[in-house]
Amino acid sequence: MGILLHDLRYALRSLRRSAGFTLVAVLTLALGIGATTAVFSVANGVLLHPLPFAEQERLFTFYEHSAQGGVRLPSYPNFLDWQHEATTVDVAYARGRGEPMQGSAGVENVLVAYVSPRFLSVLGAPLELGRAFAPDEEAAGGGSAVVLTHRFWMRHFGGDPAAIGKSLVLGDRSYTVVGVMPSGARQPLWADVWAPVSAIEGSDRVLAERNFHADGLSIGRLHPGVSLERARGELAGIAQRLAVAYPSANRDWTAVDAYPLRDLVLGDVKPRLLVLMGAVALVLLIACANVTSLSLARAMARRREIAIRAALGAGRTRVVRQLLTESALLAAAGGAAGAALAWTSVRVLKRAAPAAIPRLNEVGLDANVLAFVLGVTLAAALVVGLLPALRVAAPDLANSLRERAHAASGGRQRQRLRATLVTAEIALALMLVAGAGLLIRSFWRLQQVELGFDPAHLVGVSITPPSPRYDDPREAAALYARMADAVRPIAGVEDVALANFTPLGGGGVPTKVEVDGKSAYGEWGDRGASFRTISPGYFRTMKIPLLEGCAFTDADLTEAGTAAIISKAFARLYWPGRSPLGQAVTVFKSAQGRADFGQPIQAVVVGVVGDVKNDRLDTTPSPKIYLPYTANPWTHMALIVRTRGDPIPMIPVLERTVLGVEPALPIAGEGAGFSTMDQLLTSSMGAQRFNTSLLLVFALAALLLAAIGIYGLMAYAVTQRTQEIGIRMALGALPRDVLALVVREGMMLAIVGIAIGVAGAFAATRLLASMLYGVAPTDPATFVCVAVLLGTVAFLACWLPARRAARVDPLVALRAE
Repeated sequence: MGILLHDLRYALRSLRRSAGFTLVAVLTLALGIGATTAVFSVANGVLLHPLPFAEQERLFTFYEHSAQGGVRLPSYPNFLDWQHEATTVDVAYARGRGEPMQGSAGVENVLVAYVSPRFLSVLGAPLELGRAFAPDEEAAGGGSAVVLTHRFWMRHFGGDPAAIGKSLVLGDRSYTVVGVMPSGARQPLWADVWAPVSAIEGSDRVLAERNFHADGLSIGRLHPGVSLERARGELAGIAQRLAVAYPSANRDWTAVDAYPLRDLVLGDVKPRLLVLMGAVALVLLIACANVTSLSLARAMARRREIAIRAALGAGRTRVVRQLLTESALLAAAGGAAGAALAWTSVRVLKRAAPAAIPRLNEVGLDANVLAFVLGVTLAAALVVGLLPALRVAAPDLANSLRERAHAASGGRQRQRLRATLVTAEIALALMLVAGAGLLIRSFWRLQQVELGFDPAHLVGVSITPPSPRYDDPREAAALYARMADAVRPIAGVEDVALANFTPLGGGGVPTKVEVDGKSAYGEWGDRGASFRTISPGYFRTMKIPLLEGCAFTDADLTEAGTAAIISKAFARLYWPGRSPLGQAVTVFKSAQGRADFGQPIQAVVVGVVGDVKNDRLDTTPSPKIYLPYTANPWTHMALIVRTRGDPIPMIPVLERTVLGVEPALPIAGEGAGFSTMDQLLTSSMGAQRFNTSLLLVFALAALLLAAIGIYGLMAYAVTQRTQEIGIRMALGALPRDVLALVVREGMMLAIVGIAIGVAGAFAATRLLASMLYGVAPTDPATFVCVAVLLGTVAFLACWLPARRAARVDPLVALRAE
């Protein structure tokens, strides 16, 4: 212990004497450790933390699978057959539905997950407060209890335990709060409230329809010792029986797919976070290489000191331990500063991250993250200190004692290791900058995507008429018309339209259609088109081009179901090479709110419009079929308004007007109310923008560190070669010759590093393929630009010390020697 304390005191004195080196080393390590820790904390909270469900490895989501490759959710009647007949897996069902609730700011829409009996038991989420549903509450005629999600409990009850037993009015029904789910258990339906399905089983017509396969979720928990393949086989056997018993609803749907519930919760966030983890790992490696290079130069300059200590009896182990103690102090200071930087960065990341990233509330600096910081700090101490320590721990005493202190690190052989480290920095930086460059080009391409409509000056709101007043489809359709008529005369309003889903709104129902008595399969499976119900003037309001035929007129509203307009992709799928006008189309699924739900709608194609992006800009537009909204009045519609100027100042007026028509309309609360199409467009690119911005920050950090590394190497080389440069200039060398000499030596390192980096980037950037749009992972233009950028940065980093070398006065240099 005494020796350790002595080493620590000596290390502190030594580092204090080299204040500049210490500051640069600590800040460099803090940048690397802080960035790595911040991204690891996000990955830890999102990916590594277990879901709040017991034995999550036995939880799966189940889907029906057709012989043609289609995938769909099971309908509620199909699920009931699964539940009654399955012996290898406990299955449960949930249907998501919005319900109006009177909040402090007005009526807001609450997403309720209506769940089958024992759903919470199958899910295996231990409640944070209260209890689960009792059997009588789940039985038919019950359904008067609700369990709140943790988020809803905090937002509406302030986390008060006294919320248990209180009443909650959703729609036209009062419920009693009996429990609160744990934090993070809002998934997999992103619900606000959980209620027994018995509460709506008698009033929700879609629960009786075998053809309804939307707004639901089927999960299953495997029995102990049962394999997934065995459970899938049993459910497939049930599906085959249902295909025979109910051919109109289940023909061809004779197989079952299963996916881990964890994959549904996490979505596609895993590969994105792994890419970011790889990026910050490169930053950390570059930072360690930089500090190692600095430490090596400092250690080589101390060869006389170490030789004297060796001459006085200090063994190699003692010297290595002393140098490692100094590097450990540097790493500890860098780790502490990095942890502080990570704490700040995590808060910034959580605010900047798109809402699509799940489980962000679980991200923080917990025990796992602190252990990670400690591990990274120890690794950095070892990497930064071991190589310099071994390099100088066994000096040639005679030669080292004869060397002048400032010349102790001269010579090509002694510079080779530092040159190797700098070359590695440049190679790693190029790999990171190449990845950032690809994402930037991809993001730029995404912004140039043809949307199919003009988003400027568009603003919209989702309208969900309160039940039961508007359960009659005719009443709902009349309400939509009154709202459009009320908004149209407002000053500044150019046009108004209605649609069940808007582009970029994230909604849409895959609908089976038949043409000439045949279904079209292939790329879209049996999902022949995305279904849209719209008002006349929708295409004019959205500025979607009419390519052929005519748009809907007011007359089409009274001749429900006789006219249809299709997208270009729909026409290409069903009538390749010929005009679809006048062709008959049968639409089989009318989705929500229709009295004759599930009955086919016969229509005639009267027009063709351009393709429109739906919810993601990086996907191919789906085939779409449009019907007049009176042909299929939905339980929700979007009111879309095109304004003559900036729509944002008009939002309060629009909201007052809409609520003047129906005060009970749920448009208050989080995420509700009017929003502009530009906001939806920005939101649709949130994940790409987030990933690109982060990787760009890391790439710039890597570029800066690489520049510092090559600058430090060349500046140190110039200092050590002052005598040589003075002699060259005394013998007639011109300043430009010295400038060219130094720059040439530095650029040789840069060229080698760039060549190695390009080869590494060609392999590494393939991991970005799923995150790119319109750009190949090995895009030549990106690689050329990145190589030129690295070369320019390296040139500047070499030119600054070279210019100083060219100004050396030979007389002063020789006199100093």
